[in-house]
Amino acid sequence: MIIFDSSYLVVLLHPNPAPAKDREDKPVAQFKERVEYLTRVMDTKNDAIGVPTPAMAEVLVRSGANRAQYVSVLSDTWKFQILPFDSRAAIEAADLVAATKSRKEKWDTWAKVKFDIQIVSIAKAEAATLIYSDDRDIENFAKRFNIRVMRICDLPLPPTEEAPPIETGPVGSQAALPLSVPEPMPQASTTAEAVVTDAETKPIPGTSKA
Repeated sequence: MIIFDSSYLVVLLHPNPAPAKDREDKPVAQFKERVEYLTRVMDTKNDAIGVPTPAMAEVLVRSGANRAQYVSVLSDTWKFQILPFDSRAAIEAADLVAATKSRKEKWDTWAKVKFDIQIVSIAKAEAATLIYSDDRDIENFAKRFNIRVMRICDLPLPPTEEAPPIETGPVGSQAALPLSVPEPMPQASTTAEAVVTDAETKPIPGTSKA
């Protein structure tokens, strides 16, 4: 399983996300296009996209009046799998804190990194092999569990018009990747709307929409 944290989800769902920065705090060129191209490539994969509940909360905080639509996309589309902070993740979190917190540090100073620790611990509990995140703290915590982190600056640029188009059709039972707010949503991006519409027309057997 792979994990998307809030930094990637905001780029996909928010109409005007803040520019991504690289590891030297410099703006990343074509950051939205890089993430959109990633989702097109992932349309051909069979990996489920895990969304930890802390990351979902961070996205919803920024959703404003579109919160209900964001919840619908993240909860009701089969490609996303919402991952709770359960007992397994709590054990992993305890191990991570014990390994990184010094004895002199007070517990209340760790409140600011609570979500980051939970996200990485959920990824470890779910045996995730990759976290897509643009958060430096998540990248550092993930190293403790030997989980690879892919920053937006690490993503390849989309191919030029002269390059052969990528095949984005369904693979097996997979449908197009739904990664934005469904219609009617004038604020949502055109790219993300298209994949949501396609996913809604191909429900997975045994599931129902809210």
